[in-house]
Amino acid sequence: MNNHAMRSTFRFLQRVAVIFLICLGLHMLHDAVRGDQVLTAGHEQLELLKQQDMSNPKLAALAREMDFIYRSTYFQTHDKRRFGLRLLGVGLLVLCILLGVERFFLPPELAVPKGSSPERDSGGLIATTICGVVALLAVLIYIRHSSDRPAPPQPETTAVAQAPVSKQETSVAPQSVENPTPSSAAQPPALADALEAETRQWPQFRGSLLPNRNALPANWRFREKWKTAIASPGFNSPVVWDGKIFLTGADEKARTLYCYDVQTGKEKWRVVCDTAPRIPKASEDTGLAPPTVCVDAERVYAIFGTGEMVCCSHAGETVWRKQLPYPDVNYGYASSPLLLGDRLIVQYDLNEVQTLYAFNVLNGETLWEKKRDAAPSWSSPVAWVANGKAIVFTAGCKTAEAYDAQTGESLWRQECMGGEVATSGSVRDGIFYFSNTGAFTGAFSATDGKILFKNEDTPAPDVASAVLYNDLYILFTSGGSVLGIDAKDGKELFEENFDNGFYASPVAVGGKIIAANLDGDLLLLSATREKLVVEAKYSMKTKLFAVPALSGGNVIVRTGENELICLEAEP
Repeated sequence: MNNHAMRSTFRFLQRVAVIFLICLGLHMLHDAVRGDQVLTAGHEQLELLKQQDMSNPKLAALAREMDFIYRSTYFQTHDKRRFGLRLLGVGLLVLCILLGVERFFLPPELAVPKGSSPERDSGGLIATTICGVVALLAVLIYIRHSSDRPAPPQPETTAVAQAPVSKQETSVAPQSVENPTPSSAAQPPALADALEAETRQWPQFRGSLLPNRNALPANWRFREKWKTAIASPGFNSPVVWDGKIFLTGADEKARTLYCYDVQTGKEKWRVVCDTAPRIPKASEDTGLAPPTVCVDAERVYAIFGTGEMVCCSHAGETVWRKQLPYPDVNYGYASSPLLLGDRLIVQYDLNEVQTLYAFNVLNGETLWEKKRDAAPSWSSPVAWVANGKAIVFTAGCKTAEAYDAQTGESLWRQECMGGEVATSGSVRDGIFYFSNTGAFTGAFSATDGKILFKNEDTPAPDVASAVLYNDLYILFTSGGSVLGIDAKDGKELFEENFDNGFYASPVAVGGKIIAANLDGDLLLLSATREKLVVEAKYSMKTKLFAVPALSGGNVIVRTGENELICLEAEP
């Protein structure tokens, strides 16, 4: 083949690539417009339906079905858009390669056949390429604009917009930024002792790993003992240890770990993080401080949506700091860490890289890290402990997996997930339970990952993590439905409906369930195999996104207005 024929072939392929990009871009634009119309109409109809009398079983069933259809359509639409964008990227890459080969690797064209002109060919190709780029930009602008549509929210928050963040730095290893205080000479207690001590405190997301032994309030008629405004926003939950409350807040200027006195609500100290190399964009309802902190008898550990980590003593002295890779993840990073004695487990699932870390609590050194083909997620890890050995369970948008907490060894893996995983699992008697809309509702054997049951008919939560209660696994949805399923076989036993949904995860304490809904109702619940029982209700008159904490018979609540309130039972 002579030089002119080769160039003609490459120009033909370039035109094919440009035409492909234009057609794909226009198809995506048309599909996005139609999809947005369907989603908008579905959301409006669902909201109108929720305003009706949900005590009517037929209306409640219809609302449940419409809610499921809307969420399924939402996830399918966004999956198609992500695939289309990847296909556009591949097409652009092919076009660039073809242009580069012709420009830099083919010898110059010495003879031009009659009727042919390199300038004319080049001008036509440039015009066609400009049309393709314009079409592609129109698609990207429209899809970015339409991402503000109502979407299923994320853990302890809602997440309604995809953050356009860079993929740079996702492969950078975590760096130690600062270690101003020498490591404590005292070693952390044995795992069993540490977990036992935590049951008398409220040390991490949803309280203690073992059944919590905090006393319930004497009654469910409350008065405010104190109220404090938190200086910076956040959706994380308060934790408590020996008279101190810890939580975080963040904005683009600074990320802050706060300590308050449990008796007075006065701020005792704060530690600021402001060294992140770049501030990621997060949706408004996720922010930069979604993860709940962990605390033990000596230290408190915080991680922010910027990838900054800080460990402090109970007196507010900085023990160590770290900077994790830039958190390139849709909506913003939101997973809460898990404290297991001498190690802090962090599930760091980003768009391109998903990693599970174990850090030394004394100095922040990485004990092990595991790259995982798990897809991005916002779930927090949980663990089952038996005979001094801990197995860590993680859930992602693709897989459920288990790891040896001591070594990081992968114990099993199940590719059974889907959708956008935001909730966290529960564990009891060697069984991991998990439920998330669009993903999976069921149970796994902790030792080998065998699926013990799978329920695909019952609507699942998308924000609040389900709770184990006696022989039930109870699901709290953002649509207001509460569903009880049998913890042995996964069969649905009952459904109750509330006027508003649940974003805060429920907790089981003292034989009761404590739950908070978006109406600001703090609920004391119990359940039989036939129904959910509302034993008492206290209205906070503000939305509640965070899990309440228990301390000394009082309830510590972070409100939707970013206030910290201590409720004590009336005499």
